[in-house]
Parts: sequence; structure tokens; C-alpha cells
Amino acid sequence: MKNSDLKSVYDSVYKSGAYENFFSFNPFLIHQAILNSTDWINKKVIDVGCGQGELAAMIKFAGASEVVGVDFSEEAIRIASTSINIENISFKVQDFNDTTDVADVVVMAGILEHIDDPFHFLDKTINNNLSNNGVIITVMPNFMNLRGMVWMTLAKLLSAPMSLTDIHFFSPTQIFEYAESRNLLSEIITIDNDWGNGEKMILDFKKRLPNVLNDLKIDASGVDELLRWLDDARNYFDDSVMNGALMCCTLKKKL
Repeated sequence: MKNSDLKSVYDSVYKSGAYENFFSFNPFLIHQAILNSTDWINKKVIDVGCGQGELAAMIKFAGASEVVGVDFSEEAIRIASTSINIENISFKVQDFNDTTDVADVVVMAGILEHIDDPFHFLDKTINNNLSNNGVIITVMPNFMNLRGMVWMTLAKLLSAPMSLTDIHFFSPTQIFEYAESRNLLSEIITIDNDWGNGEKMILDFKKRLPNVLNDLKIDASGVDELLRWLDDARNYFDDSVMNGALMCCTLKKKL
């Protein structure tokens, strides 16, 4: 998706006040995973795609010396700047490709799945925006679960989009291979197993699948039967450290 199109989508969401309902579930688990991923004390942090600034504020309270929130949605930055008045937190309307800031930690929560070339974006960030001892923390969808098997089937066989804005699907293998090819240290945890294999997955599919099939002009009358089957099937998928619906990945340079 072009940045101009993505910007238009998010500006519309923020202006309408529909942000809380735009995403499937509360971001608490994402914020918790990010906050637990590194030591924030006295670190300069860039929060890419900062939205309304909630995570930036949490990072500052966790001990960061400075937090810069960057988002290309003018409406998101307006809300963040108006609602968050904390010393050493600033917000910029900017495409992150254009920033020259350098930080100890660069956070990307729900960013890479929207970008045309996510691994080139990571390369550019590491080379231009990360200090020598710096860390990138990124959260993205993980499709090594029952939810992912359904979406990958739809995506690969029918070219079905997962959402208005998601254009990439990820697995831990991709991240490990990327890190190895760039001589980076990597750590991955996955979170929200319920969304990957549980009741939350069923609730999400109940909302998304009819819309996807209708957009493809495919009869959606079988969705309820599929959901009943998945509701039974999920009982046979045990949670594991790698089959949560979201991956929290930490990347840093080898010294």
C-alpha cells in the first residue's frame, strides 16, 4: 500500500473517532511485550507510527530519557500532542523514511505488515537511525497458528487481503533468516495465543471472513459452518511459545 493511501486511511480513522474500534482487540498485550523487551533507563527512543502516543508515554514512564513519536497521520499527532504533555516527549508529523534522528531504541508496533518492502525498511533504520548499541523492537502478525493457516490459504489461493492495510504475512523463520543475513542478534516471543488458536480467533473471523469473501464476490454462506469446525479444531491446538498471533521481535547489532 502506498504511504499516501495508508495516511488517508489512518487520518480518516483518527478524525472519525473510530480508532478504538479499528483494530480487532485491545493493544495491552502488545504494549506489555514491548515494555518487557529491553531496559529503557536513560535511553533515547523513537516510536515509529506512534498514533495517539499512549505507548510513547509508557516508555517515558519506564525510564527513557527522551521519546520521539513519529507518525504520518496529522490527526494522530494532533491528538497525541494535545493529550500528552510530558517532559521530553515530542511528536512529529513525518514519514519515518525522512527522519534523521538517531536513537538507542526504535519501536515499531504494527508497522512492517503495512510497508511495501519491510526488510529494506529495517535495513534503512539500522543503518541510519540506530545507535551502535541500539535495539529495534517490532511487533507484527505471526501466522504459525490455526488463524494463520486459514489466512494463508485465503491469501495464497485467492489473493484475499487480511485487512484494508495489511499487505505482508510473517513467520519466525523469516525474522531469524533476516537477522542471520545481516549479522544481527534476534529474540522472538509470541503473544496472544487466544487470538492465534482460541476463542478470540473465532470472534475475529466472525467479523472478518464475511467481509473478505463478499469483497471477493464469493458466497459467504459457509462461514458459520467453518467457524463451528474451527471452534472444535482449536481444542486440539496447544499453545506454544511460537504460535501466538503476534510476534514481538528484538533485533540488535552484534558488537
